[in-house]
Amino acid sequence: MKKSVKTVTGILGFFMLIPGLAKFTEPFKTYIYYHLTGIGFPFADQMQHVVKFSEVGIGILMLYLAFKGNKLSTSLRNKLFNFGNQTIVIMMIVAVYTHLHPNVPAEVLPMEFKPPIMPTGYILLVVYNFYLFRSNNEKQWK
Repeated sequence: MKKSVKTVTGILGFFMLIPGLAKFTEPFKTYIYYHLTGIGFPFADQMQHVVKFSEVGIGILMLYLAFKGNKLSTSLRNKLFNFGNQTIVIMMIVAVYTHLHPNVPAEVLPMEFKPPIMPTGYILLVVYNFYLFRSNNEKQWK
């Protein structure tokens, strides 16, 4: 991977890992439960753990790809890159929905801010990461 892709991948990894770890502590531990119950997600007790571990896992994966990804085979690295970035998009679509849902008060959202600026920013960063990755790969084949 080129340095630009590694940088954006590392930033995404950091942006997923730190909030994921924060969700294991109060008040974020309670907030994630409120998010899930507020939007009517089934099995909120179990799902809050899936959310936390998913964010931490994807964060670690993206950081690994940023720092050690070149040690992997190209095929595996590309699959993990696509999986990580696509998973972030899915998570952020749910976050946008959560921010916009009328039953979720601003007090339990990150920075107590209702407009989904952070999740939308993450999605745009993933799109940029895919663009960089694709343009770098196309240059290698020419």
